[in-house]
Amino acid sequence: MNPNAWWGQGFGFMWIIPLLFFVVFLFFIRGLFGQGPGGSNTSTRSESARKILDELYTRLAQEPDVNFGWGKGKENARQLGYAEAWLNQLPDSVWESAAAVGNPFSLGFIQTGETVVDIGCGAGADACVAALLVGEEGKVFGFDCTPAMVAKATANASACGLAQMAVQKAEMAALPLPDTSADIVISNGAVNLAADKDAVLREVFRILRPAGRLQIADMVRDPSSTDSSCCEKASWADCVSGTLHPEVFLDTLRSAGFIHTELAGFTVYRTSPGTIGALFRAVKP
Repeated sequence: MNPNAWWGQGFGFMWIIPLLFFVVFLFFIRGLFGQGPGGSNTSTRSESARKILDELYTRLAQEPDVNFGWGKGKENARQLGYAEAWLNQLPDSVWESAAAVGNPFSLGFIQTGETVVDIGCGAGADACVAALLVGEEGKVFGFDCTPAMVAKATANASACGLAQMAVQKAEMAALPLPDTSADIVISNGAVNLAADKDAVLREVFRILRPAGRLQIADMVRDPSSTDSSCCEKASWADCVSGTLHPEVFLDTLRSAGFIHTELAGFTVYRTSPGTIGALFRAVKP
């Protein structure tokens, strides 16, 4: 049959109309859900959260005396069990912008000569403590994504004469270090802010040597609380990208490859009735 005859009889619309409906349906779905996990809507949300974080931590670095609504500074560190020797030996400038949610040093000893990596190091308080512990024979690498914090941590290391400490701007999920280069990774209140926590913990696993240790303090959802405000969009102080239930955090560590994963306990630190500081440790096989 002559194809033109089909058009003349209106048969062309038999497949054009369903096709048009299908295309409209695709645009509808795209509008609802973005372009999937890496789509434009997700990207926009991540960029918005990142901007909030950058502004917040820039201000914390530059205006540490501002009341942000949660604990920070030397007295907060003292309440979390930091040694008086560290609090006295390191100048106030090291502690003033430190918003520690726990004490990662309580989770295990750091030996002289070891290599320590601090992810989300902020103004460098924990990195400076680690540098005191590893001594001149060791090395400490601090990484943060906020330029103002990197600048302050670098200045703090210099003021303390800690030549074994180096600070660099980097994302937690893309650390500029070779494989199996660290003995210990520490972190304090940073992983909960990551959009992709799985990627962060896989990266930590990558840079640790065999038998390397992970010692972190982080914010989690309080298992004893029924408060859900940390999941509300406006509750950025609790979890810009979402705190996890402690058991989910442990599962994430195991999925990254860690063994001997442990929730060592909770701290006194809170950012809301529904969130609480927690201490985790794990080992790379």
